[in-house]
Amino acid sequence: MENNKRVFVPRVKRDYIGTYHKRTDAYAKASGTAPYAEDLALKRNHPDMVYMKMLRSPYPHARIKSLDTTRAEAVPGIVGVLRYDDPEVLAMPAFNSEWTDATNTTDKNKAWNLGCEDRHVLSDTAQWVGDEMGCAIAGETVEAVEEAMKLLDIEWEVLPFCLTIEDAMKPDAPVLHPDINPDNNFIPNYPMWGPDTNVNWGDVDKACEEADVVVEVSCDYKNPQQCALDYWNCMCDWSRKDELLMICDSYAVDQSRIFLRDMLGLPMKDIRVITPYEGGQHGRANTGEQMFFLASALMSRKVERPVRYTQTRKEHFHDTRTGMYHTVKLAAMNDGTIIGVDFNILANTGAYADASLGAVKYVAPEWIECMIAAIPSVRHTGRAVYTNIIPASIMRSIGNIQMNNIFGRGIDALAEKLNIDPVEIWVKNISCHGWTPPYNCVEKVIRDGAEFFGWDKRHAAGKGELIDGTKKRGMGVSLNYTWHTEFQEVRRGPIQVQIKLNPDGTVILDAPTVEVGGGSNTCAVLSCAENLGVDFDNIRWIYQQDTETGLKDVVQTDSSVSFVLAESVRHCAHKVKEEFLGMVAKKLGVDPKTMDMKHGRAFVVDNPEIGMTIPEYYEGIDVFENGTSLNPITNMYVHRLDPQSYGGAYMAVFVEVEIDTETGEIEVTKMAVASDGGTILFPAGAEGQLAGGQVQGLAEALYEEMVYDDATGIPLNFNFVDYKFPTMADFPDVDPLPMEVYEGNGEYGACGVGEAAPCCTPGAVGNAIYNALGIRIDETAVSPIKILNALGKAGE
Repeated sequence: MENNKRVFVPRVKRDYIGTYHKRTDAYAKASGTAPYAEDLALKRNHPDMVYMKMLRSPYPHARIKSLDTTRAEAVPGIVGVLRYDDPEVLAMPAFNSEWTDATNTTDKNKAWNLGCEDRHVLSDTAQWVGDEMGCAIAGETVEAVEEAMKLLDIEWEVLPFCLTIEDAMKPDAPVLHPDINPDNNFIPNYPMWGPDTNVNWGDVDKACEEADVVVEVSCDYKNPQQCALDYWNCMCDWSRKDELLMICDSYAVDQSRIFLRDMLGLPMKDIRVITPYEGGQHGRANTGEQMFFLASALMSRKVERPVRYTQTRKEHFHDTRTGMYHTVKLAAMNDGTIIGVDFNILANTGAYADASLGAVKYVAPEWIECMIAAIPSVRHTGRAVYTNIIPASIMRSIGNIQMNNIFGRGIDALAEKLNIDPVEIWVKNISCHGWTPPYNCVEKVIRDGAEFFGWDKRHAAGKGELIDGTKKRGMGVSLNYTWHTEFQEVRRGPIQVQIKLNPDGTVILDAPTVEVGGGSNTCAVLSCAENLGVDFDNIRWIYQQDTETGLKDVVQTDSSVSFVLAESVRHCAHKVKEEFLGMVAKKLGVDPKTMDMKHGRAFVVDNPEIGMTIPEYYEGIDVFENGTSLNPITNMYVHRLDPQSYGGAYMAVFVEVEIDTETGEIEVTKMAVASDGGTILFPAGAEGQLAGGQVQGLAEALYEEMVYDDATGIPLNFNFVDYKFPTMADFPDVDPLPMEVYEGNGEYGACGVGEAAPCCTPGAVGNAIYNALGIRIDETAVSPIKILNALGKAGE
């Protein structure tokens, strides 16, 4: 392969699956007609709707001693105030905003953070600057509510705070959640998560003693923000006592309904949750258990009007990825065989636990099973600590990106110590549970990617030529599993889809999922066109998810909805086609087993001239004939996922950087992203995910870092001016290389692509920086000043 653009060629040629095709929602999104939650929650649709905001704490740790709302309530246009000491608020149970990873649907008593209910509705105690607490105000206009907020008379008890893990672990540190842990700021190990050391096989200490080489690498991984363009919003209408309607941009409508049921005590039949399109979310919407849903509902019941809540850009700095201080120790033999791996994690969970333990305790063991299951001795120890900063929660590539970052750096350090190409270390040691390396997918992905990228031109660390007198270049690589395959998604439960074939040959497809930009809906439509035998443009996908009228939603997480829906739709389409072909065969007097359908025309396979289109069949039937009608053919199919493991799929990211040793500026000059997707269902979408994911990966590697004032605990860059992430001007040339190696469950044997797309990038960038300079920078968000500090040139 030469280093140029490569066009994907599928391993099996099909009519729609695996072809370059437009998105099913391309026109709606390009024309601006695709509706989002805020488009539904408008005054013209709900004339009596009011607007709500909540008090946001100005302190990192404080308690309300007294609150006087008299002046606020006197502002013209104010219709309601909800306080922390109102009876209906005090009646709300404690909760956390991460009952599930949203793959499955669960209730309060089965939440994966069960026992860690550290959140309270409109609490009187703030845990970070910006914490929503104390009071909510509703009014006729946003401006009136903002004015009323300024007139709240609050007496605060300002409490000691801690922003860092180190401060939170000190003996004299304030205990932030005494109801959860009265002794210190560590989050307790609840049954779901197990002990601190939750992976421990073989004998890591003995492996380190017997190894020829032992390397240890550490990295401080910052907590970047999702930067979603669709800010959290909802509209709750509980003006009718027998029904609560919520329109929101949660992408888990059924989970949000269960949350409202458990917290508000309503039966599910009386709760309706609607979500149309969502404008990107990058994992943010995994947390369908949000306090502002409850506050909006309680306010609506109080004022007997619909209540709309929408965050601003600053307010949408609401939760983040989990920051982690990571250390890995690798023990290996001289031939590159790794015999022991020891991980230690200390996570900064911020103000609330949310999904931090999921990243530390749930994802990490899965990562180990999918990456280093063949290594004879592995140990993983992880703990999480409360601090008074923005809460850490769900973000795309949760846990995986941090694990890959530290392990990828460890592989690079080991390869250098042994004088072996890192590619060979990866191939020699990586496989999933039940498979022995070298694993065909790992080898194919990383070797093809290396050849395409020009990896053979990589020099030894720090030994490259100077460019323009001050610049040095380096290359780096990292590898990860692509996350997920079907057997890992069994906990979703049965997948429901429905197809309605109309008499005019058009199709209504209910493949229920909230589209967030990734294109999973297009995969479902492609599968429908492929397996039903109708034209793509004749299929209408139902975009609005509605718990009252729709099927159980398939939540957009784990990068699996594309293939889960494609397989489910395939089965359903076959049922519909089988029924229609039987009807046509009866009319033609042929055996339905001899027939097929393409482009909406049923025909005899061995004699294609014998056949008819869907409209032709319906136009020719006698509606008074027994057993015939103009009714559409409808089939609702329930697909149960296969728990059988067929191995795993992998991806590799190659990066080249150019660093100016005088200014510290870092330019990523080129990238290649080789990723196995089993069957690539929608190549344009897969390439978009692989390339687009690098915006996030590069942002975390080089740009994104939240800055706080140490003296006050106030965040200083919760805006898109001071909070840095790459723009188009910073983005390098990225070559996405979708591949088809894995052969998994179902007809397509497909697996995830998008979730893992950023996973390898911070590690690969860190390794490229080391290759350029010969100096390891052991933290993310590697800014120019950090480069100059490493070179001893800071302040020059």
